Amino acid sequence: MLRITSRRFCLILTISLALAPSLLSAKGTKSAKDARVYFISPADGETVSGPFICRFGLRNMGVTHAGDDFAGSGHHHLLIDVDETMQAGEAIPRDKKHIHYAAGETEARIELPPGKHTLQLVLGDTKHINFDPPVVSEKIMITVGKSSGEEQARATRSTNERRKLMERAAAPAEPLPLQPTVTPEMTKSPESSDFISRVFSGTR
Repeated sequence: MLRITSRRFCLILTISLALAPSLLSAKGTKSAKDARVYFISPADGETVSGPFICRFGLRNMGVTHAGDDFAGSGHHHLLIDVDETMQAGEAIPRDKKHIHYAAGETEARIELPPGKHTLQLVLGDTKHINFDPPVVSEKIMITVGKSSGEEQARATRSTNERRKLMERAAAPAEPLPLQPTVTPEMTKSPESSDFISRVFSGTR
């Protein structure tokens, strides 16, 4: 029969308490019931050209900044051309295929090379950990087409116009030119001055 001494029992208890937090958090932060993340745009099967706006939707949970530990909230991560399935409690990588939106963004301007691409959204907790159960969108596929010369020229013109506006706004205002002070003598014509002199001198 195995006998457990008080010293051994205390050692086992200490180890168990030390491991308890990691065991409890191994599966990740609990997500809200019926939480759902999805794409507002683009739609599955859509063809886009050049840079496009990707809009994220979320139901039954809130969006906040990374580092803000608010219950029932997280922040978006966009997975591009990722085949692996993420598990509950798994840390979300940070690379070109796993884009973090830690400032609480709900939309982003995306630029991808021409061709077919898959997109998927994952909601992460305050520490970029996958929720339990995971809050993951359906994977959609989009086709990125080549931008036409006209579209590229329009984008270039728009960029140049924005730059000019920013430069104009940042430039110091030019001081107004100083106006000469007008004196009563400057408003009199030579004829009126001669007339007044003759009146006071008694000659006309």
